[in-house]
Amino acid sequence: MVRLGYIGNAGIECSPLLLALALWMILTDHVAACLTSLLALSLHEAAHGIMARGLGCRVERIQLQPFGFVARLERAGGWDGLAIAAAGPLFSLLMAMGCGAAQGLGDLPFLADFGQANLSIALVNLLPALPLDGGRMLRCLLQTRLSPRACIRVCAGLGLLAGAGLLLLGGALLLRGEDNATAAIFGLFLLLAAAGEFRGEKGARVEAMLRRQRAVLRGESLRVVHIGVHERMPIAAALRRTQAGAYTVIHVLDDQMRDVGQTEEATLLGLMGALGGGTPIGRAIRIDPKPKG
Repeated sequence: MVRLGYIGNAGIECSPLLLALALWMILTDHVAACLTSLLALSLHEAAHGIMARGLGCRVERIQLQPFGFVARLERAGGWDGLAIAAAGPLFSLLMAMGCGAAQGLGDLPFLADFGQANLSIALVNLLPALPLDGGRMLRCLLQTRLSPRACIRVCAGLGLLAGAGLLLLGGALLLRGEDNATAAIFGLFLLLAAAGEFRGEKGARVEAMLRRQRAVLRGESLRVVHIGVHERMPIAAALRRTQAGAYTVIHVLDDQMRDVGQTEEATLLGLMGALGGGTPIGRAIRIDPKPKG
């Protein structure tokens, strides 16, 4: 992604694939259809943003993608995350239904095209694959049973499969003489974006902590969560139990459930870098020159 600037605290980024789409529109004279799809997708993303704002979730950056203007939101889990992810497809479905109902008023070609674009966007985004909305909804549902890392791997893996399938389908259509490269471009985008979810998974904890740090520096308040873990739990496993949107304090317990010390996520992250993620947390806080508790 190419950073273009900022609107407030939200960064503006542009995908190089957007240039490929612009070139394809010029060469194949599909400008009107693509602009209609871009309008539908922008409204789709606006629905996500409105729902996120209503639930108190901040927009971190806005990405100009081949298929719309994507708002990257502060990660939300549970029912809030599910509601934010579902807002876009639900809005697109309602728009498609509204356009269909309006067709009874007369011959309105734009409404027919706009309704079809909204229906296609809704159906594609309901695929249970990251980074699509269906994948985000699936991840929110899986978080009750799986670790965050496992959720990302399952949903991003489905994204890789869906992207590869669309890319092959689009390539086959082009070989048959079709002049519509939408499936191929979208498959490539989905494939790259799903791979990015895998790469981003490794640094997700650090990024989440930095977001919380920036929130405090802006004068915002944070919810503090206390959790208890056994002293033999590895540092990496303890960090995976931190919660998105909250600052986590970790109480270290012995076999008798006594609190033998405590630390917090920022200190624990530094200890993992110094000692390794497999180091037991009880040993780590004894090595820490400024242990908590």
